[in-house]
Amino acid sequence: MALGPEGPGEFGFLEALMKRGFVTIPRMLFDYTLDLGLDYDRIGKIFTVLACVGGPGESPYTTYTVTRRSTPRDFDQVRTLVLQLEEDMITRCDHVTDNEITFSFRPLFARLFAVWEEYWHEHQKEAASKGPHPAVALAERLLGRSLSPRDVREILEWVDEYGFTVEMVEAVLREGLRQGVTRMSYLRAIAREWWEAGLQTPEQAAAYVAEHEQTVARHRRAVQALGIKRPLTAAEQAMIERWYEEWGFDDDVILQACEQATGAKNPLQYTNKVLERWMQEGIRTSADLDRMLEQKRRAAAAGMESARGARSGRKGSGHSNVILKREKKDDSYYEVVFKRFDD
Repeated sequence: MALGPEGPGEFGFLEALMKRGFVTIPRMLFDYTLDLGLDYDRIGKIFTVLACVGGPGESPYTTYTVTRRSTPRDFDQVRTLVLQLEEDMITRCDHVTDNEITFSFRPLFARLFAVWEEYWHEHQKEAASKGPHPAVALAERLLGRSLSPRDVREILEWVDEYGFTVEMVEAVLREGLRQGVTRMSYLRAIAREWWEAGLQTPEQAAAYVAEHEQTVARHRRAVQALGIKRPLTAAEQAMIERWYEEWGFDDDVILQACEQATGAKNPLQYTNKVLERWMQEGIRTSADLDRMLEQKRRAAAAGMESARGARSGRKGSGHSNVILKREKKDDSYYEVVFKRFDD
């Protein structure tokens, strides 16, 4: 659990509990078993009660009510265990009858707080004797400023909660500097994203950043080629990634497909259909695409040559579609002809 430099206090303790995702009571019972003076029998009773009420509540202050009607099979056992734990200063009963019991774990919470407070003071003494944590000193040097108590607590949380080494903290800080943003809230977001991605070494972080930059560059090229002026949706981003990762196209092929989508109502969907057709035709690289286009060009040229040959053959067949224009004869022509027959 991260110990903050601003002092323990009940609020600080509760905040620390909630940051652990509130599997709080079970985890802290194991963390501080000896300090709390608990044995396996008492821990077993606590877990049995928690199981009967559906696990820990939303906060250490949660009040539980169990009735015979709601839990007929477990009511007597829960009631007995809660009363026993009250004698051990673990639970507090607010209402007890033969058919209903209302209780909380406030006494146990108070004991946990006392133990945590003691550890906090010991931590402060140790920190004072050793000077600032190496990660804090590194952060102040890289960021060029003194850290506030809140910022110090943030850095220490990366170490205590995320398990980051000093080198990993440095990687987070340098990534913020590379992007030109050194606000602690932004650095916190980077640290949390890396932790959620399971990154624990600077090498893993560098590979993660490189992959992210490649993805961003792919999206940017597609958006620019298609003339899209808005942010991509998650589904559209996934579509673009499929072109690369699943279908195996290179940049040149994708950009040529984007060119064919010019003027389309939905350019991304149009590009997707073009690429899907090319994939089915076995195209993956620009060389494949050039080869296909050349084959189509040759096929088209061969078709035109064949058509010309067919037309040429029809000219020598004795048939003609040409209509000859006859010369119009006047009356004097026919008078001469008729005169011959008269003679």
